[in-house]
Amino acid sequence: MWPFTTAYPQHALHALRAQYDYIVMGGGNAGCVLARRLSEDGQSTVLLVERGDAADSFLHSTPLLSIHQISDGRHSDILQSTDNTSLGRPVSLVCGKGLGGATRINGDQYTCGVPAEYNAWSRHGRVGWSYEEIKPYFKKSERWTGPVPQEYHGLDGPLQVRSFQEWNYESSRRAAEAARQIGFSDIIDMHSPFEPSIGFNKIQYTLDAAGTRQSSFRAYLPRSYVEAHKNLHVCTNVLAHKLEFSESDAGAIRAEGVMLQGIMGGQKRVITARKEIVLACGALHTPQLLMLSGVGPKDHLREQGIRVVKDLPGVGQYLQDHVIVQTKYACPLFDSLWAMVRRPLTLLWEIYSYVWRGTGWFLCTLAEVEIFGLSSLIDKEGKSSALTEEQLNPYNPDNLPDFAVFLAPIADPESAKMDKSKGCIGLNAALLVAKSKGSIRLSSSDPAAPPIYDMQYLTEPEDWAALRAALRVTVALAHSMRASGYPIDGLVVPDVSSDAALDKFIRAGADTMFHYTGSCRMAPEEDAHPGVVDDALRVHGIAGLRVADASVLPCTPATHPQALVYAIAEKCADMVRGDGAL
Repeated sequence: MWPFTTAYPQHALHALRAQYDYIVMGGGNAGCVLARRLSEDGQSTVLLVERGDAADSFLHSTPLLSIHQISDGRHSDILQSTDNTSLGRPVSLVCGKGLGGATRINGDQYTCGVPAEYNAWSRHGRVGWSYEEIKPYFKKSERWTGPVPQEYHGLDGPLQVRSFQEWNYESSRRAAEAARQIGFSDIIDMHSPFEPSIGFNKIQYTLDAAGTRQSSFRAYLPRSYVEAHKNLHVCTNVLAHKLEFSESDAGAIRAEGVMLQGIMGGQKRVITARKEIVLACGALHTPQLLMLSGVGPKDHLREQGIRVVKDLPGVGQYLQDHVIVQTKYACPLFDSLWAMVRRPLTLLWEIYSYVWRGTGWFLCTLAEVEIFGLSSLIDKEGKSSALTEEQLNPYNPDNLPDFAVFLAPIADPESAKMDKSKGCIGLNAALLVAKSKGSIRLSSSDPAAPPIYDMQYLTEPEDWAALRAALRVTVALAHSMRASGYPIDGLVVPDVSSDAALDKFIRAGADTMFHYTGSCRMAPEEDAHPGVVDDALRVHGIAGLRVADASVLPCTPATHPQALVYAIAEKCADMVRGDGAL
């Protein structure tokens, strides 16, 4: 561990080979998986290109200190959206930067989603993506070390995942009890295909036994692996300008290479791929690289003065995200993370607990309990109706939860009513199944210029309905906690007396949950929402080019996407090597 380790093995841009078998663009959630799997045979030459760095100090590997909101900012890329028509304001978007991408700055939550999620994909024609077909890839990436039953988890994958029997925060335990009181049933292991998709569960995390953050970087590409595989070259702090293509006399297009330049400038180089190029730059950046390369909506490309290589209207379209609306409550100080700020001895104790025992608040278990709900089952009091036998079926796509509610043991304490001797927590509402769709367009043909992100949050009425139901649940939870004797006082809470009052609260507080998807979605070219890649993740009409990141998701998933992106990358690696079904 830093500062006693030697430098991570990398290759400078000028020292790269002229050609590799495979080039992986983007070293984030998916890119590290692909680089490892494609290089494991020891023979195939693989180049992994990342625009960020390979730093992995104590600050970057400690879960709490590396989460975006608390981190040093080195691995967060902050991008501004356009003014949102429904909110009347822009939103700051955040994605990961550096090896590991978003997995090094997220909240560590590991949720695979229920069978219904993937059966819905299959129902809409996505061949090879049903639950039974994708579940092996969740297990392939995972090494489960948690206390719940192991039969639905992977046991020998690179990524360590665990949960905790005890609660780190009393406020979380009380919220779980309250969820049960207002009609939500326990989900013992949300990765079991036999548990209902609607209910509440304890969250599972990408943490190792010592409590270290398990980013895709640490799990899949540790220094020992890269040193032992000379066929894998890792190149960081490099920006991709565009992809290079060839075209046959018959008009067939093939991706041949990529033009690279150091982020500080200098000489450009074109590195070619003998077999394939896989884009894994993330939902906010992969469409940008495709459009800079001449792949995208032809009229937009011509406006930017870019030669059209392949007219693909779906590139940059169907951008989706989970929307979060936060509420704030005062609680006993030591049930909130704010105790470390206001009580120096508490901070020292938590540092000791983490460094010497691998326990405590520095594990960043900031969402210990999460409710997954269906808005059609929520009454005006925020309580959930009892589930019918059919609604208990986790394989039925009609049972996908459309909202989530979770307790966060920290919230912004700035409030005129805030008692500084108390803690501050959030009961936060999240939209899971978004119907609204945004877009990404180039602002310039300069690859260093941020694109134009038009998120179009909450432009569909179903999204408002789901968030209203979720906010009603937050209020019901608080009432139940208070009724059981837990001292919780509202600071910033919604008025649930009318839809209009709820909508005002949503409009003021709606924000990104950092779960961007769909901007290069998996669907046919002629789909109602035109696709960019086929069911084997190949870019339509271009040989030798695939996309494997959250941008390919057909729709925003009703779950935290981290685990799903790992599975997509594992499946893509098999398909690239010819081991997969497609």
